[in-house]
Amino acid sequence: MMMGEKKRERVIDAALKEFSKGYMAANTDVIVKEAGISKGLLFHYFGSKRGLFLFLIKYALDIFFAEYEKVISEGHDLLENIRLGSKLKMDMSLRYPLLFGFLVKAYLAMKDVFPEGLPGDLLNLADMGMQQICQRSNNDKTLFKEGIDTERAQNIIIWTMNGFIDSLFRYGDDVEAYKAHYDENVKELEAYLQTLRKILYR
Repeated sequence: MMMGEKKRERVIDAALKEFSKGYMAANTDVIVKEAGISKGLLFHYFGSKRGLFLFLIKYALDIFFAEYEKVISEGHDLLENIRLGSKLKMDMSLRYPLLFGFLVKAYLAMKDVFPEGLPGDLLNLADMGMQQICQRSNNDKTLFKEGIDTERAQNIIIWTMNGFIDSLFRYGDDVEAYKAHYDENVKELEAYLQTLRKILYR
């Protein structure tokens, strides 16, 4: 996107705030007014409201994955890296409330906005977090109990943690609820990981 940095930041900030109301409720007139640009210029760069929405999703995910880069270590085993990655997702509600609120709204609106299915590059982005964890984890098979199929064990770990993260969407788009239940959710995460470690690790 060839746009001046300050103007770009204004557009992103205004659009994140507006889309945090939900895709259908978001109004591009409000966005251009807040950003101080013309509607024609907005559509010149993004093509449509949906194009802007898609850009924001990728923008937000890029920031999240940059945070993953900071916490996921090649020296840690799979369970430890999953603990770090899962906790990071929960931390985002506190550290990046605007981005987090937007992504929650975006997640809930996906089927309506993309009835034909998610764009391929967005599908790849959605899987990138877990891919980073798996690729960087210590794949020492001696960590697992003797006789355990390590590939299936890793799948059990990943599916359990994905299910746990998905369960957090029970709060819907209420970002304050994520914050209010943060401590209990961290304890629940640790309990799941301890159980998996007892069952699967030596």
